[in-house]
Amino acid sequence: MRFYICRAKEGPKPFRIAIIGAGPAGLTAAGYLACRGYEVHVYEKMPEGGGMVAFGIPEARIPIKAVRNGIKDLERLGVSFHFRTKVVYDSPRELGDEWAEHFVSLERLLGEFDAILIATGAWKPRALTIPGAKLSGVYDALTLLHHIKMARMEYYSWEKIPNIKGKRLVIIGAGYTAVDVAIEGRLLGAEKITMVYRRGLEHSYAKTEVRKLVEEGVEFIEFASPVRIIGDERARGVEFARTELVEGNVIQTDEKFILDADIVAYAIGQLPTSPIREIACANEKILKDAGIFFAGDVVAPRNIGTAMREGKARAREIEEWLLERAPRKVFPVPVAAKLVNQVINGKC
Repeated sequence: MRFYICRAKEGPKPFRIAIIGAGPAGLTAAGYLACRGYEVHVYEKMPEGGGMVAFGIPEARIPIKAVRNGIKDLERLGVSFHFRTKVVYDSPRELGDEWAEHFVSLERLLGEFDAILIATGAWKPRALTIPGAKLSGVYDALTLLHHIKMARMEYYSWEKIPNIKGKRLVIIGAGYTAVDVAIEGRLLGAEKITMVYRRGLEHSYAKTEVRKLVEEGVEFIEFASPVRIIGDERARGVEFARTELVEGNVIQTDEKFILDADIVAYAIGQLPTSPIREIACANEKILKDAGIFFAGDVVAPRNIGTAMREGKARAREIEEWLLERAPRKVFPVPVAAKLVNQVINGKC
């Protein structure tokens, strides 16, 4: 997997850039900037690079070997990687934090680098807020996929992974994450897999992949939304309400049905995980003036190709910004930190 290719690396430039997050957006930006001759350091809390591509997407879809080869290409370009290192400001705990052995403050990076790109992705799953969601056998899809991939990469024991073989797997959602759960479910021997989506198949941006799964035996039910997980200590089924679209909004009807289930995985979206907890003003001039840029899922959900294109676009923007403000950023570190505080407090 190539994150960036250049025929020849340019001569060294007098600027240092920190990239927080080694997913597709961050890695592509790192490759572009390294090719242009900048000193690039990538900080990543996981034990190796790739982000969700490495640690969430099934091996059957993107082999880890391809990702590792892409990282080696960047290292040959001179990119410095700091793995198992989490950059913190006011960050809450999130998926994957157990791998971090070192912690670096955002303020420190502001003092040591001329620009910072935050590309930390979206590692926090949206919670399912219906009765029974806390029952054993109910998983958020992101964590389930992450654990399965970590077991395939031999970071985790398979004892940590729920036994899916011969089980009835119900997946709530129809995006790429839901598709990936279905793929892993088939590979791990689920007896029956049912995907349920609150809208119609045509509304899913993963509809091509869903159709392929249906051809391979996965059941797909559209226009249905979960209302409760049925069970005592463990999930035994899911009750759904039929839905309809009214002026583009999903409305539950009184018609209900129940699907038997041994394992329930909900894939209803992920939330950005940035060192700065609130990035509502992330694209405002106030952060750019402090030398802070954002790319990838930390801004909004992206597919891999879009994240890589955005990483390259932000890298070009960083280069333009540096050259306009050479030789140093316009604000000293204390002022930059104050600006970040203003963003967090909603004053930008």
